[in-house]
Amino acid sequence: MVLEKNTICSGGSYPAGAFLAPKISKPSPYKNYLNDAFLFSTSFYKKAFPELFYQCGLKKIPLDETDIKRCKSYEPFIEFPYTKEKDNYFFPDAGIINPVKLCHALLKDIDVKENYHVKDIDNLSCKHLIIAVGSDKLPIEIPYIQTKNIAGYRYDVKFDHDTNQKFNIHKNLSISAYHNNGVAIGATHIKPNHLTNLKMQADNDTFGLLEKAQKLQPLKNLEVLKTYSGYRNATFDYFPIVGELIDHKCTLEKYPYIKTGAKVPTKKYDRIKGVYIHGALGSRGFVYAPYNAKLLTDLIIDNHDIQDNLSSVRLFKKWAKKLP
Repeated sequence: MVLEKNTICSGGSYPAGAFLAPKISKPSPYKNYLNDAFLFSTSFYKKAFPELFYQCGLKKIPLDETDIKRCKSYEPFIEFPYTKEKDNYFFPDAGIINPVKLCHALLKDIDVKENYHVKDIDNLSCKHLIIAVGSDKLPIEIPYIQTKNIAGYRYDVKFDHDTNQKFNIHKNLSISAYHNNGVAIGATHIKPNHLTNLKMQADNDTFGLLEKAQKLQPLKNLEVLKTYSGYRNATFDYFPIVGELIDHKCTLEKYPYIKTGAKVPTKKYDRIKGVYIHGALGSRGFVYAPYNAKLLTDLIIDNHDIQDNLSSVRLFKKWAKKLP
């Protein structure tokens, strides 16, 4: 059963560009995770929802001369097929997916209760509870999960297009290939505050998304068909959070010296029985979500461990070290 605060795909997934692309960089735990997720999720979409996944490829354009040199230094570490034209990189495995139709398709045979706001979990009775609230407040007190909300907006547009353009383009923003009678232009990364009026910023294009798009590619007779805006949630190290929740009170009572950085095997940490989290997906939610869901499934059904840099363990340890 899914308990949905509003309606299906009315939160951060609704305004998402849902561009799917690998990462170019030197090897790192984050890059390795991201590209594993990209490989898994694109395969998942192709198999389960081929009609919603447009695997049209991506042309990545470096930002400037410095970025050209940086990308060139990364070439030995690119794991996915690509071709190069001048300084631009084309990844044929990249693509885009329709977020609204995907969310509805995923929930086709699931019991969904819409407009059901869970403020706390005390009155819920179930064997396994997965918290996936996006940018909303958690319905349970977990002080070590400290994340940030990022605001954004994007547009569906049409213009006198070049019918030969069959791929996505990314520089300091993304322009999708012409598909299903429209093009998506996104996305902004706005640090919100209490004065942020996101709808007004989107309506007025405060961050110049359309102007930047015109510089990236001529968009003759541009017309905005639809405006999207919303919030996504991310951690400060960009890794999402998936898996069991640490019971911080019980764990610190047993091992108070964790606060001084003492090494305690993470398997000894107390967990909140039957409660899991799947969130903080940031700006690559449609890359991360299927992969993390598979990790969570393997944990719940087969008791497979989830690596510490994805689990709540890493956040708990950082938080505990700051305690007096």
